[in-house]
Amino acid sequence: MKRILTFTLISILPGMAAAQTALSLSEAVERGLQNDNLIKTEAARVSGARSGLRQAEMSRFGGLKLKGMYTDGTDPVYAFATAMKQGSFSMASMATINDPAPARNYMAGIEAGIPLFTGFAVSNAVKMGNLGVEAAASGYERARSGITFKLTYQWLTVLLRARLAALAGESVAAAEAELKTAQMLKDKGMVLGSDYYGAEAILSTLKGYRLSWDRALALEQEKLGIAVGLPGGAGAAGALAAPSYPEKTRGALAQAAAGRRDLKALEKMAKISETSLEMQENSVLPVVEAFGSWETNSESLSEFRGNRLLGIRLTLPIGDPAYFARKETAKAETAMARGRLDEARRNAGIEVAEALSNYNAAVDGLPVAKETVEKAKQSLELFRPLYRQGRQSVLEVLRAQASVLQAEAAYYETLYKLNLYHAQALLASETLDAAAVKEISDKLAAK
Repeated sequence: MKRILTFTLISILPGMAAAQTALSLSEAVERGLQNDNLIKTEAARVSGARSGLRQAEMSRFGGLKLKGMYTDGTDPVYAFATAMKQGSFSMASMATINDPAPARNYMAGIEAGIPLFTGFAVSNAVKMGNLGVEAAASGYERARSGITFKLTYQWLTVLLRARLAALAGESVAAAEAELKTAQMLKDKGMVLGSDYYGAEAILSTLKGYRLSWDRALALEQEKLGIAVGLPGGAGAAGALAAPSYPEKTRGALAQAAAGRRDLKALEKMAKISETSLEMQENSVLPVVEAFGSWETNSESLSEFRGNRLLGIRLTLPIGDPAYFARKETAKAETAMARGRLDEARRNAGIEVAEALSNYNAAVDGLPVAKETVEKAKQSLELFRPLYRQGRQSVLEVLRAQASVLQAEAAYYETLYKLNLYHAQALLASETLDAAAVKEISDKLAAK
């Protein structure tokens, strides 16, 4: 029963892969960027930052509000002031000033205030708003670069897994053909039973590779499908190759990395912290505001009497126990922001060095991996005729077959790393854009 289930899975998986939509790298990246929730989150962050900037800009114009109130009371001061506002005060009112009758009042009015000087609070708020928009925009672009690399990695992984699964299938088919011949020779006593069963063990190992790699392929296709919005899975339309990418130098990559979007975002955040410190330092400055109000008062919703009040108001804090604590807190936040920026710059340099080293290692290792494949295939081709002549064991033939599979797997893994580390170097230097993706996609397009 287990053998039947295994055979069924092996038969179904390649068919499932064939039925899936095969995407080029450019298509996968385009669909993935449209489908990614992190990018949607960053886009919303940009929108929120722009709204915050508009809020800071509009605060220059102060505010206008309507007000209304109904009151009823016997408080002497309230009754006296209400009579004055309503225009109903007379000398007779003086007789009951200490024990007034209930006074009711309907009030409606408009009040406005315009800041004339805020201790640079408004201008600094606008400055912080602009910096916030720029930081959010840089974060959005860096998120796009990160997701582009993530999709490139997933697409290349599908490409690698598809090739490994195909190689395993070819190796199993070739090994089974050799064992059929060996079975006939064994029945005639021309092949030792120990060699035959040893060869069967190698075939079982190859079948294990095939099953494992088929399952790995199905998983990676499913992950790619989820990333690009195809729940049924997606394939990669392309073939691993060793394209000639432009030569990379550490100096050029490091220079490009200095303009990375994530570093720009952190620079803006550091400037926001500096501006916040400046606002705390300026909080001891006076605030000047022009204000005006107009209101009407009436005892019975008729015969409203209006009055107005205009003026300029100055507020100057002369004692704030928390001032120095707030200032030190802002200084600490500024220092932390600068520290995060310096650390990010250092990490960017490390990322460039690592990506370039990994890429060069893959480039240097590719000729060795290719030569290993050629030698392994040559060994297999020499073993086969000797085996058929009875001068070599079938066990050695299947060992050579397994060596070819391992050498080919290592070769394609090196091709995979070469293209992946190329994309990683572009990400580290903030040059993994649509043009770079198209270049990789075109170079790896299925021929």
